[in-house]
Amino acid sequence: MEWNPNPVETKIGINFKNSDILYLALSHRSYAQHINEPEANNERLEFLGTAILDMVVTDYLYHHCPYLEISNLKALRSKLMEGERLTQLWYQLGLGEAYPFLGLTEERHRLRQQSHNPFGAGLVALAGAIYLDRSFSQVQTWLTKHLIAPVLERHLKDIKERSSPDKQIKFLGDSLIKAIAASYLYCHLPCVSAERLKELHKELISKNRQVGYTSKLNSGDLTALNLGSIGDLGKSFEVLLAMVYLEHSTLEEKRAFKNTSTWFEERFLDGDEILRQAIALLLKDGKSQKWIVRHVMGYESKDYHAGRDHFNAVLEGEKAIPSGN
Repeated sequence: MEWNPNPVETKIGINFKNSDILYLALSHRSYAQHINEPEANNERLEFLGTAILDMVVTDYLYHHCPYLEISNLKALRSKLMEGERLTQLWYQLGLGEAYPFLGLTEERHRLRQQSHNPFGAGLVALAGAIYLDRSFSQVQTWLTKHLIAPVLERHLKDIKERSSPDKQIKFLGDSLIKAIAASYLYCHLPCVSAERLKELHKELISKNRQVGYTSKLNSGDLTALNLGSIGDLGKSFEVLLAMVYLEHSTLEEKRAFKNTSTWFEERFLDGDEILRQAIALLLKDGKSQKWIVRHVMGYESKDYHAGRDHFNAVLEGEKAIPSGN
């Protein structure tokens, strides 16, 4: 479909490098079904955007509200991320009357009253799209300007002392690992449904997984990162990850999230293992080998035989051949 992204870009104040991502963020499931492209909806972007939004809000609270107890920080985060507030922002941006694209016949003002409506979901998907198209720092700036600062800025106190340093850094690390894992899954498993991504995400950030991540560290790793000893971390991987992020923030703030993500992915994630788990879920959903090779693993039709070999190697746990991406 030919479409003009300029009206939306003008309203949100961001020009997309790839307007197809913006179009996808604006495509509600009902619309995707209406145009007979049911998988071309914004639910995957909503999955990603939820984790990115959570991280942006958490980062802001960690740096601007150190004087608050952890319970207050969590309450503020929930308040900023509630559906009604996100829906309100969608309308304040002037998007509600025409966007997202809907196939529903129900009037927009009635849809707006629903607890989980297309408009709040669209705002979250838009955050995911801005992150993908621009960067974490760009979506952070955008969300701070439009969502966070209007609510909190005038209430901030000039108090630097942290009320609960250990709990607060774990609070930051918890959102950080969720955002990194969501970004990895979205980018490395195209066409996998949001529901399946959520299952894989839950496993990647599980406590057992985090214990495994910590066990891979050695004293040399910690020394290189100026992080003391594993004992000092209380064996909490969330704390370690937050400390790595804060270290990167000191060195290069705008790339802190990207650099931390790269460190985490290269050090702890096994791409073939994750792909194997995804394939098992997709086969369970009735997806064919050919579909998985083509749409998830990224092999063109002319490279199908290489893709099939890669598919089988992954399932058998062998060293994988390079993908077609």
